[in-house]
Amino acid sequence: MFCIKVEGLAFKYKGGFGLGKVSLRFCESEITAILGPNGAGKTTFLKCLARILKPLEGVVYIGNKELWSLSLNEVAKSIGFSEVEVPQGFNVKVVDFISTSRYPHMRTFWETENDVKQIIESIKRLKLESLSQRKLEELSSGEFQRVIIAKILAKNPKILLLDEPTLHLDIKYQLEILKTISEITKEKKLVTIITLHDLKLASLFADKVVLLKNGKVVAFGKPNEVLTPENIERVYEVKVKVIRDKEAGMIITPLIK
Repeated sequence: MFCIKVEGLAFKYKGGFGLGKVSLRFCESEITAILGPNGAGKTTFLKCLARILKPLEGVVYIGNKELWSLSLNEVAKSIGFSEVEVPQGFNVKVVDFISTSRYPHMRTFWETENDVKQIIESIKRLKLESLSQRKLEELSSGEFQRVIIAKILAKNPKILLLDEPTLHLDIKYQLEILKTISEITKEKKLVTIITLHDLKLASLFADKVVLLKNGKVVAFGKPNEVLTPENIERVYEVKVKVIRDKEAGMIITPLIK
């Protein structure tokens, strides 16, 4: 079974905050949601896994290989990491932007039949056919978020690292994107790690969840085991009531009084 193993991962920014010796294991065919308040270290953790940030301590194993021993091309092929904004001066058509994800796989300047297949498939899965010829600057924030997911999927990576994939999306597209990510994770046996703020969505779509606070793991496991009133109060400093409904699933309600 293909897994990512994180052992004693530590990182610090100049201001002093970062991650404190995180040790976790993520396996294929599972979605793991990283949860926690603002500043907990969720995005920092993803960037360490994507080799954007180099940790001060610890090691990350991708399968049986150490992350920092891989070539840049190997990293580009195997890891799909979400971007947060349109690169300046890169206002191209949606289809051309998605096509750039195939560069690590290309041996010539021309796309192969398989490259085109992967691009078209990702556009269809994210229902972007009507947007494919539009320029990036013409898109809404929600539309661009869907394009980013399509670009990552077109790369056909083994690992998905998605930072707030439901950002700027209405409830319909939040559910559709997470459903698509879940289906592809199972179909292609991907290791998928996402950050979320919505505990309800995490309980619906994640196989495992991690609760982070101040760069440290508070709890890790299945959503119904981790998302307890005690753990949520410990991490978010808010009292809640957790209701488990047969149709609606887990309902988490803040207790104001």
